[in-house]
Amino acid sequence: MSELKDLQAEREYTKHVQQLLLSVIDQSAKISDSHSEAIRMMIADAWEELRMRPTALSTQELEQLSTEMDRFEARKSFSEAMAQRYRKMLMNPFFARVDFAETGEKTEKIVIGLYSLKDRNGDILVHDWRAPVCSLYYDSMPGECSYNSPSGIISGNMSLKRQYRMEKGQLMFYVDTSISIDDSMLLDILSGATSRHMKQIVSTIQSEQNAAIRHEQGRVVSVVGGAGSGKTSVAMHRAAYLMYRQRDTLDASRIQIISPSPAFSEYVSTVLPELGEENIRSRTMCQIVEEILGKKVEKPLTQVEQLLTAETDLRGKSVKYKCGKKFLDRLEEFAESFAAFGPDFGNVRLDGQILIRREELRKMYKNEFSLLSPAQRLTRVKATLDSRISSWEESMYVQYEHQFEGKYSGKELKFVCQMAVSQRLQPVKHQLRNMLDVKSATLMRLVLKDSNAALRGAFLENMEAGLTWWEDAVAEAYLMLKLGFVQPDKSILHLLVDECQDYSETALALMHLQYPNAKVTLLGDPKQRTCPNMPACDPSGWGACFGEADAALFKLSKCYRSTLPIARLCNAILPGKDRLETVGREGEMPEVAVYSMDAVRQKLDQYRSAGHKSIAVITRTHAQSQTIAAKLQNVYRLDGGEEDWNYETDDTVVGSFQLMKGMEFDAVIVAWPDCELTDDERRRLYTACSRALHAAALLADERLLEKLGIVL
Repeated sequence: MSELKDLQAEREYTKHVQQLLLSVIDQSAKISDSHSEAIRMMIADAWEELRMRPTALSTQELEQLSTEMDRFEARKSFSEAMAQRYRKMLMNPFFARVDFAETGEKTEKIVIGLYSLKDRNGDILVHDWRAPVCSLYYDSMPGECSYNSPSGIISGNMSLKRQYRMEKGQLMFYVDTSISIDDSMLLDILSGATSRHMKQIVSTIQSEQNAAIRHEQGRVVSVVGGAGSGKTSVAMHRAAYLMYRQRDTLDASRIQIISPSPAFSEYVSTVLPELGEENIRSRTMCQIVEEILGKKVEKPLTQVEQLLTAETDLRGKSVKYKCGKKFLDRLEEFAESFAAFGPDFGNVRLDGQILIRREELRKMYKNEFSLLSPAQRLTRVKATLDSRISSWEESMYVQYEHQFEGKYSGKELKFVCQMAVSQRLQPVKHQLRNMLDVKSATLMRLVLKDSNAALRGAFLENMEAGLTWWEDAVAEAYLMLKLGFVQPDKSILHLLVDECQDYSETALALMHLQYPNAKVTLLGDPKQRTCPNMPACDPSGWGACFGEADAALFKLSKCYRSTLPIARLCNAILPGKDRLETVGREGEMPEVAVYSMDAVRQKLDQYRSAGHKSIAVITRTHAQSQTIAAKLQNVYRLDGGEEDWNYETDDTVVGSFQLMKGMEFDAVIVAWPDCELTDDERRRLYTACSRALHAAALLADERLLEKLGIVL
């Protein structure tokens, strides 16, 4: 009987909150309308005055009018944003409650929802999940507990922890629990179909995830976990939390995501808007590198494709060397040398005579502008020499004028003298341009001067052909930033880097140079480092690339994405002792069978008939994905371009494992040919299979299945 009374009381509280929400929404709409009307009236009055007397309003009065309109527009936007937030709360006004008594104080009922809501007396009916007190729900159990607040640690006693289940705006039931999230409720949520976009998870954040979300000490935070452990969700909720906590200094324009692909960027694009925050910019590393270098470079997808299909091991050697820590050390050593001595200065000659000595150029670079960056020093050297060349031009012009004045006159004489001076000094300008106009490829050529002859030869061949391998492009961009030839982006204050295991130390150090003012959240899974020939991934070293060797590292041990049978398949594929620790929910057994196009079509028809809303066919290489997609109907070919998968209309996507990283699907068909079964290959298969939530099929060459020896 008591439980029924409690449930009725909670339902009454729900209705009370919803009524207040409706009231605030209505009030916000009226305020927005009044501001719109005020703006309209100001424009109408100003227009009428100007129509009657074109000089009626001075420049100062027009500026004041513009300022006043901006003020009303800001108020209007604020009212509309508030209404939009509270509309989201109507169907699910809150999801949890804790009863907490601070030491020596009365018990306070803390109801937790997506945003905070106060009544007319200023009492908080619903607390924003990001408020410090709400960490009690995520981290603590009933009994003695504490939480961190801006004024210090608050201790007390939690007498109740409650979770609510809402459906269509109605409170269906609640669960009183002594753990962070009730297992049955969590599994119920996880068992549902996935969306085309990642969803917010404020009601199911686990304690280990919450620690990473709310961590505010230090510049760098690394979050490591297996497939489906919630790394990306943690990053997005961390961004929302930091914007809430640092509202005066941090907004969406000051945060950036480094995304593995355009498709992934679209996949996560709705999380922050669901949390009531403006969406943040998302860029791929390839876009950043191309912007720094001012040229097109090989895409990471093409790099992996080349490595998987290469007939020689030269490309593999290139990746192994240039993605290692020793190569970053070599780049730093070269940058230090260049900063100290500059480019390879030489004597500048004119008609066999030394015009500018090497020692003079070195002295100018090293001594006169020693406090500037290498790029700035070269700019100053150029300016000094340009002034000197101008003086030579004037002197030579006079000489040629005397020489030609008997043959030419007027404009003809001027033109002939200018041409003669230009031709005479052209070799000098050419020599100086070769020395002082530094190109990224030239720097890289100098870095590789003493390296493996085959690698150096391949780079020179690519240079002649106008091709830049991805591993070379990253190194070139690093040097251009390190030496000051390109200016960094100082506007970004927080950087989120997903799929961090795919980046070399040089790439991470490049991010640090590109965003020098940014705090950083790094996310990755060493088990998904799948680029062939890259050295082993060590997340403990990520922080050092950003200048913080002892950076905080959070390990997410549990994986929530896949059903237990799919998780067992992934664990059977993984090499060595690597294993996923899963949150248990049963499901259908994954199918392991011999690959054929008929088998792919059959599984696709089966998954569609079963009602799976999102299906992926995942292949080993991009070329294979294009071949398979051409033989299937009503599928989208994922190619890594700017325009990718339409989440609203296409239920099935076909692409290589590299383009599927970070995403999840109701059902996955892994189409894999025969190949050498190395540890790297096992990780690629694991990456592909772990995209599945509810159903999976591994269709592979018979010999590969025998080598895997999978026992389900």
